[in-house]
Amino acid sequence: MKKLLLLLVFSCGLSFAQTKDETEIRKVMDDFMGCIKSRDEARYLSLFQEPVLWTGIYKDRTQAKRLEKNPKADYYFADDYKAFIKSFKDDKSEEKFDNIKIVEDGAVASANFDYSFWYDGKMENWGKEIWTLMKINGTWKITSVTFSMDLTKYFPQPTLNERTKK
Repeated sequence: MKKLLLLLVFSCGLSFAQTKDETEIRKVMDDFMGCIKSRDEARYLSLFQEPVLWTGIYKDRTQAKRLEKNPKADYYFADDYKAFIKSFKDDKSEEKFDNIKIVEDGAVASANFDYSFWYDGKMENWGKEIWTLMKINGTWKITSVTFSMDLTKYFPQPTLNERTKK
């Protein structure tokens, strides 16, 4: 009976184990977050493969608030990943990821997750972020970053438990 229970526990553990590629992609994500905090531009740039699509969109409710202040406020924007890292002038910026879901086949991958962006210990915005990645010469590289955004001055981020309820 003990052997059967041990075998069951062991086999369940294997089904939840990350693949080597998932572990490597999570490392890219950790490096990305670390580069923002440390402003390590060289390391940050090494995480990407040209051409890189970088786009964001305000969620409807945040956009409605923005339009109240500026009726011509754009709904979405395209940016440059290089300009993003250059915009940090001090070590007070931080991005955090959770609720991570990775789909990969060893050559291409998507990483879908919730993010929150912080400055000086205060959350500024949050939303859903989706990356696509390619494995080039054995290394995972980011090829696109697309994200939605809510501004915390209008809408605080729900707890992880609230965000993961379906």
